Amino acid sequence: MENTLSAANGGFMQDLDDYFCKKFADFDMIGSMPSYESVTVSMILKNKNRIEEGEYAANEMRKISYQPNPAKVLAEIKERYVDNTFTFSFRPAPFKQRIAALFGGRNTSGKFIAKLIRNYGEQPEGLWEKIGLAQKDWKAVLRGFYIPEKSLIYKITLLLGLSREDNFALMKECGCYYDFADARDVIVRYLVDYRVYNRDMIDAAFDEYHIRRIL
Repeated sequence: MENTLSAANGGFMQDLDDYFCKKFADFDMIGSMPSYESVTVSMILKNKNRIEEGEYAANEMRKISYQPNPAKVLAEIKERYVDNTFTFSFRPAPFKQRIAALFGGRNTSGKFIAKLIRNYGEQPEGLWEKIGLAQKDWKAVLRGFYIPEKSLIYKITLLLGLSREDNFALMKECGCYYDFADARDVIVRYLVDYRVYNRDMIDAAFDEYHIRRIL
């Protein structure tokens, strides 16, 4: 049984590594690795309207997956990556939204979040403890006075096991987006894309890339 679990975890990590190599877009960091080799992109554009497409392809060729030895470049990135990203758990909602929330507006971010949480079988009011937020702050989130930042959105996503569509909707509601130059965002996006919500596997993914655990 233990060997089966180890094999499963090995396959998961290899899959994550492959995904990371294709998605990670911190080109400055990739290009600074000792094993990095310049890749020449030979492209023939059929017409001038495809210049933008050509620029996109050129950026794609700068990713780890196009390296002659991607495993070595990835290992160096894992070794050197420093998780120095910091965001607050929430930010104050714009003034007009706070006024709407004060008078019980229907279309507040808090009501959207509460409905989403109920759809996954949880009571919104009691979730503050699981996500490690002060109760008074979580109440302000649910009332629409505060808007979650990515760190809080990711906690909600991983705790509830949100579908890809619901995660995207929550990100959009809160005015957030994935930044593939951030290793944390790449890892979370992989977990969401493939619905990997086993706690041990989540922790293993963050530990492998030396990223602070979210949960």
